[in-house]
Amino acid sequence: MKCPKCGDELRRSKKDPAYGLCDNCRKKIKWVDKVSHEEVMASRPKSKSKNYDTVETKNFKSNKRKALKWIIPLIIITIFVTCSCIWYFQIKMPHDKAVADFHDAVKTVQEENSKLDEALNTAQSIIESGDQPYDANALTAVTKAIEDAQSLKKTIPELPQNTEAIKKTTTELLKPVDYATTVSNITDKTAILESSIKQLKQITNPSGDFIIQRVQDIEGVSGTQAVTEDHDPNGNLNKDGGYTATIYFSSPWVDQAEVSGDDIIDKGTECGGAIEVYGTVEDAETRNTYLSAFDGATILNSGSHTILGTIVIRTSSKLSATQQNELTQKIQDNLIELE
Repeated sequence: MKCPKCGDELRRSKKDPAYGLCDNCRKKIKWVDKVSHEEVMASRPKSKSKNYDTVETKNFKSNKRKALKWIIPLIIITIFVTCSCIWYFQIKMPHDKAVADFHDAVKTVQEENSKLDEALNTAQSIIESGDQPYDANALTAVTKAIEDAQSLKKTIPELPQNTEAIKKTTTELLKPVDYATTVSNITDKTAILESSIKQLKQITNPSGDFIIQRVQDIEGVSGTQAVTEDHDPNGNLNKDGGYTATIYFSSPWVDQAEVSGDDIIDKGTECGGAIEVYGTVEDAETRNTYLSAFDGATILNSGSHTILGTIVIRTSSKLSATQQNELTQKIQDNLIELE
C-alpha cells in the first residue's frame, strides 16, 4: 500500500498491523488491503450488479457503434480506391496505350499512302483530261497501273472499341508495305502516256513550217516545197475537207530527169512524195480512202500512203516498196519525235 500523501510505499506496523507507517511523512495511516474485482462484485447487492452490467453493455455497444461509423466508410473508401487502381492500371492505361499506338500506325500508313496518292492523282488527272495518246497502249498501261496500285493500297479502318481488337488492327497496319516499286511503275507509265499525248498533239494539224523542219534533213529527202493558194495543183488548200498544208519533197532515190515539172510542186508526188496535213482525222481518213482507189493501177498509181494523226504521208510510185516503207518510217519517226 502507498502513502496517500507522498506516494511512498507504507511499511506495515509490527505493533499494530491495522496501520501502515510512512517513513517519509512520519505518519501512521490506516492499512487497507487490496480487494479483488470478484470480491467487490460479490459484496454488492444483486440488483446493483445487474445495473452495473447493463451500463457496461450499453457503453460497449455505444463504443462499437462509434467504431462502426469510422470502419464502414473506411472499408468503402478502401474498396473504391482498390477498384479504381485496378481499373486504371489494368484497363484504362492498356486501352489508352493501344489507342495511341493505333493512331501512330494510322499516321505512318497515311504518310506512305500520300506518296502513292500523289502518283495516282497525277495519272488520274491526265486520264480525266480527255487528251488522247498517239499510242492507245500507253493509256491502257496507265489504267492498269492505277488499278494494281489501288489494290495494294492499305485501307485505314475505324478505331475498334475493344482493346485487344485495337492491338490486332494496329499490328496489321504496321505490317511493312513497299510502295516504291508501285509508285515507280505508275510514274513511268504516266510519263510514257504524257509523251504519247504530246506526240499526238504534235501530229494533229501541225503547221507547214513544222513539217519542213522535221523532214528536210531525212536521208532520202533532197528538197521540200510548201503549196500556197497561188501555187496549189489541187486547189484544196484551207478549203472545207481539204488540206491545211501540203509539203512536196524530192528524193535522190528518184531520177528527177524522168519527172517533168519546173519545181518540186509541179513535179508532184512522183519526184519523191508529199505530206498532206488535214484539220481532222476524219478528213485525213477520207483522203486516204480516196487514194486507196488507185492502189495497184499502172498509170494512176499514186504511190504509198499512210495516215499519221491528221497527216497523210505519201511516197512516189517510182520508189521500190522497200524504199517507200523506209522513207515513210523515217518521216513518221521524225514527226513524232519530242524535243
